[in-house]
Amino acid sequence: MALYVGTSGWAYPEWRGSVYPAGLAQSRFLEHYGSIFTGCEVNGTFYRVQAPPVLARWADGVPEPFRFAVKAHRRLTYRKRLAPDEATAAFAHRFLASLEPLGEKLGCVLVQVPDFVERDDAGLDALLELLPDGLPFACELQHESWRTDEVADAVAARGGTTCLREEHSEAPEALPPGPFAYVRLKGTHYDDAQRVALCDLLRREAAERDVYAFARHKGVPADDPHAGPGLARLLVSP
Repeated sequence: MALYVGTSGWAYPEWRGSVYPAGLAQSRFLEHYGSIFTGCEVNGTFYRVQAPPVLARWADGVPEPFRFAVKAHRRLTYRKRLAPDEATAAFAHRFLASLEPLGEKLGCVLVQVPDFVERDDAGLDALLELLPDGLPFACELQHESWRTDEVADAVAARGGTTCLREEHSEAPEALPPGPFAYVRLKGTHYDDAQRVALCDLLRREAAERDVYAFARHKGVPADDPHAGPGLARLLVSP
């Protein structure tokens, strides 16, 4: 079992002098990021299909234990109707095929369903049918109608997990069910007690299954130990 910790993305010049050495070239950001953190949530795949050489460079730029959590392209879910039509299904296959250069560095895919899409079990089932067998996936279901044990258990039964989005700077008591866990730490100030509780929770969960945990990447100073990359540094420490 493993704990994959980091932030959403790495290509932030404003991190020079805190996360990155002041004179570090941006082309070496990922290499340095991979020496500090064990995972990264990729934003770029949400907006466009990445070229194979780009993904191959990403995979080669990080050490073997490192894993990428790739956001599914917005074309798959940012639609009024969640069930995929023929064109969406074809695009899904092209998008998923584009991830192959990541190889074993592809940890999981994050499927984000926006808050304007209310609960639609059949639509979600149809969408998840497009994912290949064995591909770990997490669903961030943003509308409150999805937030039931029934939905979380159904996603876990399919081999995935529901993403826990934490926005109040409070450590959750547990993470949703599934073969692995996924949490997005969007709070802006986790005090000392909450940081200790987060460390305890993530290590306890990681003793039983893989865990992905990503802190916010903007809106907080990069050297703040209570949020963002500063918090991620603490969580990834042995």
